[in-house]
Amino acid sequence: MSGPAIALRYHLPAPALRDFLSCYYVFEVGAAQVHDVLRAEVAQARFLLRGHGYIAYGDNPFQPMPMASLAGPSGAAIKMHAFGPFRLIGVGLLPAGWAALVGEEASRHADRLDDLAGLAPALVSSALMRMHEARDDRGLVEAADALFLALAAGARPPPLWLTRTTDAWLVDTPAPDVNVLVETLGMSGRQVERLVARVYGASPKYLARKYRALQAAVRLGLHPEQGWQGAAGTAYYDQSHFIREFRHFIGMTPGQFVARDAPWITRLTIAKRTGAAAMPKLTRAS
Repeated sequence: MSGPAIALRYHLPAPALRDFLSCYYVFEVGAAQVHDVLRAEVAQARFLLRGHGYIAYGDNPFQPMPMASLAGPSGAAIKMHAFGPFRLIGVGLLPAGWAALVGEEASRHADRLDDLAGLAPALVSSALMRMHEARDDRGLVEAADALFLALAAGARPPPLWLTRTTDAWLVDTPAPDVNVLVETLGMSGRQVERLVARVYGASPKYLARKYRALQAAVRLGLHPEQGWQGAAGTAYYDQSHFIREFRHFIGMTPGQFVARDAPWITRLTIAKRTGAAAMPKLTRAS
């Protein structure tokens, strides 16, 4: 988002972290209050440097954001309140990053907000101190990189054989078929469901619904003139099905999504202009 009181900037992590992290984003709000809706997303690490904010998953109550938060993968749209002056730097934890840097069952953290300091209190405290002392975005990114590089140094190798196959399955087709994933991995359906839930936080069937809606939202945002039919393609039974799934995962109707000055459209515009990925980010940052 951009405007007189709001700024959003993207930055790539260190090359060694790009199998683990998506782009960093620095989000700033002036004296205003911002109430936003975020799409269902991968897990997030966020560092709140100024102001205060609240997050609500789906219809659940709002929770205050810790100074350093670990948000598990979300299965529905998220509501956020930010009270300025407000400043944070955040980053998506890709499934391989979750497996390596967190290592716990992702499904147990789905739609949950925890304190990131629980992973490594001294490292997180040091990162926050460096971020508060940083004079610009470069200093923020360097502090975040140092934290995640230190976590990665002691991490177990993630199951890239699983995440690369599953990532490609999710983003390479408008309507991922679970049978194709099971066949490609060469395992039983039950084994695939258990492994995917551990790393991605949801079953393959639910992930397919989630990324089908996210990809449709990006198509609609980049080409609104094509209408809902162009965004939905052949992935949905009818308009009602499309709107129902869109509202669940994106948090608004397609019409609200493409409204003038809608935050989602502005974010897509910024992402496209700065080189950040517009499609749902799972694969390695480039």
